[in-house]
Amino acid sequence: MALMRSVGLEPLEPYPGATPPWRCRHVPCGREVKPRYSYIKRGGGPCRWCAPNAPVDPDQAAALMRSAGLEPLELYPGTDMPWRCRCTTCGTIGTPTHGSVKGGQGGCGPCGRKNAGQGISRAWSRRRELPRTDGDRAAIEAKDFDLEPLESYPGPSGLWHCRHLPCGRDVEIRLSNLRRGLRACPYCPPSLGGRRRWPADEAEALMRAADLEPLEPYAGRRDKAWRCRCNGCGRETSPSLGGILAGQGGCRHCADVRAAAGRKTDPDIAVAAMRAAGLEPLEPYATSVTAWRCRCVTCGNEVSPTLMKIRAGGGCKFCATHGIDLAGPSKVYVITHQEWKAVKIGIGACTGYTSRLIQHERQGWQLHQARDYTTGAAAYDVEQAVLGRLHQAGLIPFLTSDIMPNGWTETCSAARITAAEVWAMVDEETRNAEKPYPPRTGGRPRAAVLIDAEAAAAEMRAVGYEPLVPYPGRTNATWPSRCMTCGHEGRPTFSAVRNAGQRCRVCRAKETQAKRAATNAPKAQETMRAAGLQPLEPYPGSQTPWRCRCTTCGLETSPTYSNVNSGSKGCRFCALNSATDERASAEVRAAGFEPLEPYPGRTTDRWRCRCSCGNEVMTRLSSVRSGTTGCKKCPRSGGRTDPATAAAEARAAGFEPLEPYPGKTTDRWRCRCRCSTAITLTLTSLRGGRTACGTCSRGATR
Repeated sequence: MALMRSVGLEPLEPYPGATPPWRCRHVPCGREVKPRYSYIKRGGGPCRWCAPNAPVDPDQAAALMRSAGLEPLELYPGTDMPWRCRCTTCGTIGTPTHGSVKGGQGGCGPCGRKNAGQGISRAWSRRRELPRTDGDRAAIEAKDFDLEPLESYPGPSGLWHCRHLPCGRDVEIRLSNLRRGLRACPYCPPSLGGRRRWPADEAEALMRAADLEPLEPYAGRRDKAWRCRCNGCGRETSPSLGGILAGQGGCRHCADVRAAAGRKTDPDIAVAAMRAAGLEPLEPYATSVTAWRCRCVTCGNEVSPTLMKIRAGGGCKFCATHGIDLAGPSKVYVITHQEWKAVKIGIGACTGYTSRLIQHERQGWQLHQARDYTTGAAAYDVEQAVLGRLHQAGLIPFLTSDIMPNGWTETCSAARITAAEVWAMVDEETRNAEKPYPPRTGGRPRAAVLIDAEAAAAEMRAVGYEPLVPYPGRTNATWPSRCMTCGHEGRPTFSAVRNAGQRCRVCRAKETQAKRAATNAPKAQETMRAAGLQPLEPYPGSQTPWRCRCTTCGLETSPTYSNVNSGSKGCRFCALNSATDERASAEVRAAGFEPLEPYPGRTTDRWRCRCSCGNEVMTRLSSVRSGTTGCKKCPRSGGRTDPATAAAEARAAGFEPLEPYPGKTTDRWRCRCRCSTAITLTLTSLRGGRTACGTCSRGATR
């Protein structure tokens, strides 16, 4: 009761227990409540009506609504639930909530809107009572901003048509904006180089000064595209006034032309490049990407390469040493594929094992018809003409690169055009062909050897390689060589050695390892000394055995830095992972063995010794260290049992052996029981107490 009274509760009945409700009266508010003693003891509130989230008394809620001018029409539903009430002022029935009215809101919507309108009216009334600026005073104030009014003053927020005296332009301003510090004229910049609004006439003048003729009125914004026509090239373009003011060119095409003219190669240099490639120009130089008609001084044919291709290593297509031989004999062929239902046209020399026809035949293609041409150029022209007609008709390509990697763009569907129709096109284009190209006399030129073999070998020796075979003839071919530093034999390419400076990978690895070792050497030496090891040679690397002397036992050992750094013991002798001859011999003698040969060197190696029982055994130092103290035949070791001893144990248990002891206590051993029954048993079972066979046991049971 003392606890209840300390929180302001007066018990009205005897103590019922810790958990049952206890009827009490809350002294501060006088209400009767029923808290639990355990709840009060845990620190709970004594009265739910006095708590911050206390329920609202319906009578008090109704009184609050009446004080706000609302008459409840139903019982109190809750503080946040709509409560149907009638406004005592206007008679409107509404559904405000007790919480909103308690928070200060009005309960009636029409009355609230009416009060708000009256407040706005009062505010406007007070504003009208304020002193207003008259027209004369406003005109005087406008003159302070260099403005001459052109109409009567419309008010502080109205647009006022005036003329800006410094520039003479008509503007529309608000006096309130001028009072806030805005500019009087948007066309005049606030400072030197500042932004300003451009009038339409000045904007058009700027565009014409940039050699652009406007095709539409100025939109008033400098960042908006303005459709114009370039007076230089006649093309339509859409620059912005801001771009023109920033110094940009208005026409993209003219800008590209000017840029190209600035980058254009000098004609004399271009002609010299063509002549160096064996081509004599037949027309003036245009651009580096324009076909340039020339004559090859080697074969006499006219070709039209671009300067860009010549600079990339190209030349006369008839004298090329790769691809289709345009100056040699060739043929045009049409082939079909029954499974794929496809027709294909192609060209090629079609001779030798690498013939395109032979390659296609391996894929299931069948030759429909072929025609020989004196030059590959003539065959190429016919093929391209036929392919152009097929492409224009939408017949190619038919197959995809997944089905036919080589030549899929020259295939068409046999369901849409037959091989005979394609061959008819070949005949027609052959008849319409221009004069034939002159064939080449002699064989096709071979690729020139650009690198001298002796010079290449000298370059290899200069970087430390001794070639083992002659120069292979190509810069990207592997060249067996020996490193003159380490003697490693590798197969670098001459291009990698010359262009990328490739060196022997073994030497590079050693250099990298040496740099890493030099960086990690101080830390490695400190780690080894902390592990009780004194290095006897420089740091060789983390994975290389490092010859050291153990400061504990004084023996030399060769651990790796990585093992010591990872927590392993550095000395294998101190860790019993190894042993000297003297220590190993002492350990096996202590276990009852006499070594018959020197220690083999490792604890897991087999070591021939003599047991104290006289038997020669092959044991291991690791076995001795794990607890072995005798040989298998030695009784004290619990090892193999002697046959005579085993037979004596069997007879003592009532069994007569019928065969020699098998050697192991768990091996099956054929014996005869005292009841003359032949059985098989184990010495282990005899030692476990077996004294009879199954027949004897059943007889004893009966």
